[in-house]
Amino acid sequence: MMFEILPQTTDTCLVGHFSGKVTGEEYQHFITAVDERRAAHGTVNLVVQLTDFALYGDWEALKQDWQFAFGAYTTVERAAFVGDQKWIAWFVELINPFTKAEEKHFADDQFAQACEWAC
Repeated sequence: MMFEILPQTTDTCLVGHFSGKVTGEEYQHFITAVDERRAAHGTVNLVVQLTDFALYGDWEALKQDWQFAFGAYTTVERAAFVGDQKWIAWFVELINPFTKAEEKHFADDQFAQACEWAC
């Protein structure tokens, strides 16, 4: 599976791991988990660990990501993006001025700190 919910997840904080190419079906699993927390608490925090992430495995995943970015992501208060790929830090800096969420990048070896900060 290219997306999995990690055990550090709480009622208000979704901790997930993405790797490889994510399909629309896998991305839907992520969105459902976010929506469940939003429905129960109004907002959600995220920790997104990215390992060898190669973006989208199909058009459905791309479409869902765009819908998420302009929909449910507006209720995210904090989002930690974890990974050593250089583009992750660049991505966080790029999106930060355009979102309501407080976003932060953490290196792979800072996963515990990312969970502590976001959750």
